Amino acid sequence: MWTKHVRRWGIAAAAAALAAGAVGGGAVARAQQGQQPPDMAGPCQRVERVLTGDDREAIGRIFMNRAKEQLGLSDQQAEDFRNTLKAMRDDARSDWQALCQARVDLRTLLDQQNADPAAVKAAGDRVKTFQGTLLDRRLDGYLALRSKLTADQWAKWVELRKERGRRFRGGFRGFPS
Repeated sequence: MWTKHVRRWGIAAAAAALAAGAVGGGAVARAQQGQQPPDMAGPCQRVERVLTGDDREAIGRIFMNRAKEQLGLSDQQAEDFRNTLKAMRDDARSDWQALCQARVDLRTLLDQQNADPAAVKAAGDRVKTFQGTLLDRRLDGYLALRSKLTADQWAKWVELRKERGRRFRGGFRGFPS
């Protein structure tokens, strides 16, 4: 069983490396040009990623083509679906940054022996607020996606999401899908 998981991760790592090199290889291209990756200003700052914007766009097109095929989406549905997913991602970006910073602030306070309990609770409340906001955004997004699909397409989408979850959890059935 152990070897199966090691093999699976090895294959996934090889595929990711191949995709990064074959799709555009942003990090490789920067290294060849003598450019160094930017220093992080903090744990919540976005760094330049291995994939370029063009790489991510190409991967997005592949994802949408597969979704269109697997769900049987019309051209208009596929466009609506893509726009909804993009809007969900764009809307949540600042909240993810704020959640990260709130978690850092909470961890900093928790690491201090003499931190004010009221400050710790306030920092915890900020984390809960951002987590709730992100959950609300995700629910609104899924409701928007569901409204663009037929009942059969939605059932297929749910199954695809469950399969993707099992794949990333290594088939562990301890978590609900």
